[in-house]
Amino acid sequence: MSTTTTINLQVAQQRTAPRGATWLGNAFASLFNSFRAAPAERNAARDIRRARELAAEWSRRDPRSAADLTAAIDRFEQQQGQ
Repeated sequence: MSTTTTINLQVAQQRTAPRGATWLGNAFASLFNSFRAAPAERNAARDIRRARELAAEWSRRDPRSAADLTAAIDRFEQQQGQ
């Protein structure tokens, strides 16, 4: 008669990084994102610039739609106070 012996090996789980390094990485990412975020005024100016570029492109295809878009951009710009 044969007897089977089962051995239960438990291996400690290894982390990919020490706890301190993970915390430091998260803090750095948060700080980096706060500096990377642009103020609302800069975002509005960028949006207006892109919309004007789009209106210029549309003016070649459909002048009436481009005129409507330009008028809407002008109203938005006045609301922003720029």
